[in-house]
Amino acid sequence: MVIVIGLSIIAERVSPKIAGLLAGYPHGIAIVLYFIGIEQGMEFASRAALYAIGGLSANVVLCYAYNRLCKNRSFLNVALAALVSVAVFLLVSAILQQFSLSQVSASLLTLGMIGLITWLMRHAIDSQIPRKPRLGSIAILARAGLAASIVLIITGLANVIGPDWAGLLAGFPVVTFPLLLIIHRDHGPAPVNAMIRIYPVGLVALLVYALTTSLTFPLIGIGWGTLAGFCAATVYLIGLKAVASALR
Repeated sequence: MVIVIGLSIIAERVSPKIAGLLAGYPHGIAIVLYFIGIEQGMEFASRAALYAIGGLSANVVLCYAYNRLCKNRSFLNVALAALVSVAVFLLVSAILQQFSLSQVSASLLTLGMIGLITWLMRHAIDSQIPRKPRLGSIAILARAGLAASIVLIITGLANVIGPDWAGLLAGFPVVTFPLLLIIHRDHGPAPVNAMIRIYPVGLVALLVYALTTSLTFPLIGIGWGTLAGFCAATVYLIGLKAVASALR
């Protein structure tokens, strides 16, 4: 996916912190929920969007677990961090799947988890990537292919696993996870730490998107509901920027 390529370039050439914030914009979740809606219908997608709100709590826990396991640039450490963090995501999702979620309960749960992870990451140090590499075509294709594969797996499984699990998996960090792997392998733990420190703040935009689509899909359809979700998420990020500027 072009988004992963773009964010990885931003992380490498501008700032991991900015890339971490932008990773919270609803790129991946929007694609997943849209295609679930097209393939499975509006009612299925609306239910999936509801559980995607809860899935975002598993999303932020995955990122925190990845951060804790990210120690060096070795292939073994990248693989360990990736496998364990995905397992943590699935475990949290499996627990959430046992409960009947509503827009309110799912939102409060995810906001609480975002607050907790933000607090736990409060001492993380901002970091810049010192070298500015030139990307080759193989690296670009690998970055795009990884994210696209995740989207295809989730949307392909939707009909088999049902709307609750499909929604929880829609909360998977489709864009952020490949980005973490790329930055970890290429540049080590420091920029990963910087990205994850700011990521929960941007993740609220995903919550806003999922909440909006869960409410609007049944009312105005998949296309317009998707647009409404993007508008709501954009308003949140603009408001966040305005608040941050006012506090400086």
